[in-house]
Amino acid sequence: MVAWMRQEAGRWRAVDALLNAPGAQPVLPGPALTECIVVARRAGNTSSPEQIATTLSAMGVTVEPPRDVDMLRAAGLLEDSWAHPGRHPASSVTLSFGDALILAVVERLGVKVLTADRYWVQVAAEGVTSAVVVQL
Repeated sequence: MVAWMRQEAGRWRAVDALLNAPGAQPVLPGPALTECIVVARRAGNTSSPEQIATTLSAMGVTVEPPRDVDMLRAAGLLEDSWAHPGRHPASSVTLSFGDALILAVVERLGVKVLTADRYWVQVAAEGVTSAVVVQL
């Protein structure tokens, strides 16, 4: 959603096509909504957080807040992430708290997650998360 909101070159059209595909039922984990709002506003969007959320809702995006079970799973994902840091030559990449919560919600719902984050693809390939990660 961040790529779509910022109209990132080469990415936003792919997200737009998915959002507008026949039968699409996009779900946005609650922490991702927060990230979308903050990123959009940092990039100069003057809409209020409520306006951004309302726009996404009008497009058919459902926000799924994290549940207690998601928060517990996110803690496990964080620990597993620290044990399996990313393979970036300059630094060790791990999941952020928001990333872990998003993946936990996605696991619970059993839906695919679309991301530009290469590390999410790595943790899925290594079995750290059961989420089906699709890279933009």
